[in-house]
Amino acid sequence: MSICVSVKVGEGLVLATDSTSTIQGTVAGQQPGQASVLNTYDHATKLCQVKDYPIGVGTWGAGSVGARTIASLVAEFSNVQPGAKEADGYKAKEIADRLFEFVKGKYLEAFGPDGIKVPGPSGPPLGLLIAGYGEGEFFPEQYVALLPIEDRLKEARSPQQPAFGANWYGLTDAILRLHKGYAPELRQILLEEKHWAAQEVDEVLGRLEYPVVFDGMPLQDAIDFAVYLIGVVIGRFRFVVGAPLCGGQIDVAVITPAQFKWVQEKKWRARPLWHGTTGGEEQC
Repeated sequence: MSICVSVKVGEGLVLATDSTSTIQGTVAGQQPGQASVLNTYDHATKLCQVKDYPIGVGTWGAGSVGARTIASLVAEFSNVQPGAKEADGYKAKEIADRLFEFVKGKYLEAFGPDGIKVPGPSGPPLGLLIAGYGEGEFFPEQYVALLPIEDRLKEARSPQQPAFGANWYGLTDAILRLHKGYAPELRQILLEEKHWAAQEVDEVLGRLEYPVVFDGMPLQDAIDFAVYLIGVVIGRFRFVVGAPLCGGQIDVAVITPAQFKWVQEKKWRARPLWHGTTGGEEQC
């Protein structure tokens, strides 16, 4: 899984993700249908740009479709698109729809009825947030979907502009506890076990939410807020019992009407991973 955060303010849109990819599978002795975390990698690319447009893609859930990463699918899609300067005008919704249909087609090939590689007609959950600006637009648009449950994109925020604020997707329980003030399952417990009325539950829980003012928030503060939320989730999975499903470096991008710009992006590097190596001398 993953954590993906977007923050929309007057100066632009911030997208941020973690970098951990979890490999799940079965081991000897497990019952059919059961899966375990076999390994985790901390250098997955979950945030990328679409061609040269002021549009970005954040992902969570499945880290790959078949043998392909989501980043490689976005790159393949981008390769056949006209550049922003060559396009005869472009709209964020049209690009988002085309990209989603492309990824969905690859998803169905790997997991759907025409190419089942897992039991049943559906595959692992894959979330996509496609967000950015159309040409000449001054408010960003955000579209989201979770495969295989949803087969089309929906708006992540109210279509009534400006609709400033933050959204988060994936493993969000730590953010909900912090920002909303309660665990996600508390509402259902109060409804089913304590027999509270829904209106009463919502009224009480609504008092716990931290107020955050997004109207007038500077872009740098929006960046800091997104990184803060990602860090809360990474810390939760670092210290709470269980597999480290979120972690690694935090990738952050800012999108404005003019450009997609990296604030922080993972870089490839070569480094020894074993201990006790000094100046070419190996020890064991």
